[in-house]
Amino acid sequence: MTTVITAVRLRLAFIVGLCILFLTAGSAPVFADSASSGGDIAVAQSLGDRELTVMLRRVTSVPGPLRVEVITHAGTAPGRLTLAMTPTGTNTGSSTLPAPGVPTARANVDLGGTPGSYSATIAVDRPGPWELAIGDGQRTARIPFVVPVQTISPPERLVYGGFLAAGVLLLVSVVVAARARRSGWALLPAGGVLVGLSVAITGAVLSASLPLPPQPGTQIDPTVGNVTNPYAVSQPLVTDYSRPPVVLTMAGTPLAAGQPADLGLNLTDGATGAPVDDLLIHDSALIHLLVIGPTGQLWHLHPIRTAPGRYQQHLMLPQPGHYALSAELVRRGGGVELVRAAAGLDVTGPPGAVAAVSPVPLSGGRTSGTTMGVTVSTTTPVAGTPTSLNARAGNAADLQPWLGMAGHLIVAGPLPPGDVGTAVQSAPVWAHVHSMGGMSTSDGSMAGMSMPGMNSGQDAMVGMVPVNGDSAPDETVAAYGPDVPFTYTFPVAGRYRLWIQAERGYTVLTVPVVVDVAAASNQGARR
Repeated sequence: MTTVITAVRLRLAFIVGLCILFLTAGSAPVFADSASSGGDIAVAQSLGDRELTVMLRRVTSVPGPLRVEVITHAGTAPGRLTLAMTPTGTNTGSSTLPAPGVPTARANVDLGGTPGSYSATIAVDRPGPWELAIGDGQRTARIPFVVPVQTISPPERLVYGGFLAAGVLLLVSVVVAARARRSGWALLPAGGVLVGLSVAITGAVLSASLPLPPQPGTQIDPTVGNVTNPYAVSQPLVTDYSRPPVVLTMAGTPLAAGQPADLGLNLTDGATGAPVDDLLIHDSALIHLLVIGPTGQLWHLHPIRTAPGRYQQHLMLPQPGHYALSAELVRRGGGVELVRAAAGLDVTGPPGAVAAVSPVPLSGGRTSGTTMGVTVSTTTPVAGTPTSLNARAGNAADLQPWLGMAGHLIVAGPLPPGDVGTAVQSAPVWAHVHSMGGMSTSDGSMAGMSMPGMNSGQDAMVGMVPVNGDSAPDETVAAYGPDVPFTYTFPVAGRYRLWIQAERGYTVLTVPVVVDVAAASNQGARR
């Protein structure tokens, strides 16, 4: 009898030791990535005459503080901005929280006369969709964003539950082995330990292989329910997140040269005609508005959202004539769209004085030139062949990331001689390219790069597309350049207008360039 008891106890000791080994090895299981816990969000805003970058720092706990930083640029007037936080999701049923649609917290940001960062802290009392209103006393920009919450996936619950059950049953088995008259009874909870470990290990394996659920705010419209529990199964199941193109119309008083005015931009769904209120933050803005004037001036602006599907841009255009206009945006569940205003803008009034900047002429065999202290060089541009361009801004690495990139290149053409705004209005190619310059982040990945142009005869916008929740490079850091390289493939031959943009000392440099692109030879075409 003693021999039998000893054998049982030895077997039990072996099982307990094996369980401890499993528990130790499984103390740090590999979990699946849960729904994104958010990141810093940068949103460029043209609020009246101020060109601002609004940084929403990551909310690490709810309820908790949201730090709002407003970065100003050269020429920005000092003054006070008001902030108001409004939850926009459906009511959670809690009687302790204010109803959605009503501001829950307010703060002020006092802008100084020196360009840089000015901040305030404002309270967030719940996860879900929110709207941050920023007012200057005359206009109010309304920025939608999502405050996520860290969630546990179903496989993770199996991991935690399995290890918890195994730990409890391990203690039970030890107690039973020590006190029971028949040590064999201890094998029952020990067997439960093995079952718990099996469940935990299975959950860990599944957590590494199962796909994430649709992400609120990027793939599907955010609500309080799907933000707090993104793993809840929706009915019917959504498999296609694509959405129709946007239709852009303009509203407002006729524009007169030299007179300030507010231009209204209305976005409607191409299929339903309903207001479009599902834009994502891409390249640090909800909308990138490109305006090109009759003498070749470029305005790269960022309209403010005033209501669902309604945006507003404050303008003071210096000359009468025709202005081409396009809007770059990303819809939730869709890709980048470059939407042209069908008729553009016609500005009336007497001609005004314009400080024109002569473009760098890269034509007639010239492959380099300098203007505004920036030297632009290029390889020989041939249609259908990747062309390398480089803008060298001085000799020091003192450029700041603007809109998340080291540099931007706007391309329009081929253009006939004459009025630039009218020519760009009907140009077959209008593209936006990002610099291939070094924008390495803390983990060594590249924050921005350019890609070859595409779609001859169609609009094109290429490059990385950061969306809501992605962290953007810090605009206050001046450590990039001086070289800002690009690669672009001109689809057809002809004369193109280019504008290279980079930021230094909180001033955005816009360098105009004219490029003559040669046609590909028959021999090159056969290759």
